[in-house]
Amino acid sequence: MRIRALAILGDPPSWEAARLRDAMEDWAAELSGRAREASSAGVEVWTRRISLPGLPGDDPSLVARVSSASPDGVLVSIGHTRRPEVLEEAALQGLHAYMPIQGPGDAAAAASAIVRIAGRDPELATRVAVSAGGHIIATPYFPVSSAPPGRRILAASILYASDVDASSVAGSVASIFRRAEGAVPGAAFDYSLSPWMEDSVAALVERAYGARVGSPGSMHAVHELNRAIRRGAGPGALGFNEVMLPVEEDSALKAMAREGSIRASDLLRLSSVCVAGVDMAVVSAGPEEVRRFLLDARALSASAGKPIGVRLIPVGDPPGTRVDLGRFGRATAIAL
Repeated sequence: MRIRALAILGDPPSWEAARLRDAMEDWAAELSGRAREASSAGVEVWTRRISLPGLPGDDPSLVARVSSASPDGVLVSIGHTRRPEVLEEAALQGLHAYMPIQGPGDAAAAASAIVRIAGRDPELATRVAVSAGGHIIATPYFPVSSAPPGRRILAASILYASDVDASSVAGSVASIFRRAEGAVPGAAFDYSLSPWMEDSVAALVERAYGARVGSPGSMHAVHELNRAIRRGAGPGALGFNEVMLPVEEDSALKAMAREGSIRASDLLRLSSVCVAGVDMAVVSAGPEEVRRFLLDARALSASAGKPIGVRLIPVGDPPGTRVDLGRFGRATAIAL
């Protein structure tokens, strides 16, 4: 088990350049101290993050200011934005951001922006996402992360798929959660089950329930995993607290993409049983196809009454095309 992300979700006392930099440096120092404490308890902190509540006035000129104030070695999200130009500028400046969509116009604007961003460099599109139901979400998981206005929260997420005992899922999940809470006392956790390459959630689904993701039985498996997460979660849970299946962060899902046995619509269907959304999927699609997909995700969010995040990397090439995603390695385009 590792702490996947240790984050400050914070609203700066001032957006003036020097004071913003001072606040973010103070938060980074706090995160470093907490990471050392966790390490002394035998738990590694993998990433440190700062999430902001969105820019005052959704002002695009503030993106560069946030980028300049960002501490070294810390991932930073500006939070949510209603403006596609802010989404694009954040990606170009090395920051994370997301757009809440509440209607067809929002979906069209977001789809066009995401296609433009991916057209510059597919890796840039890994920094942006959509909240398909229009929800504003406080979580350490990027890119769909905003700080609550006027507040500062220490938040954490866990990387633990390989540690789950397939013969006793609920009991082992609860034990993992208690250990994580002891390593970062006072933190609010998003207990979501997320992968990183060989620490694979898709492999856990098959190991624990004998069902391959997307095949008959996998919806039941995801539902059961989500029940275990909800039962084991502490009272201070925030964010998604669900199974996550980011295609290009999970070695088993990456293999399925290479063999052409999974589509983005398969993952959206699984969202009906409380997967947190469709994530890190390189898709063969243009603006119109992405717009329609976002509208489907919005409809599902409204029907389920819960947030659904969508992070697509659209490319103009056919399914099966190999795409360079930089720090995420070689990816494979899948059908939408």
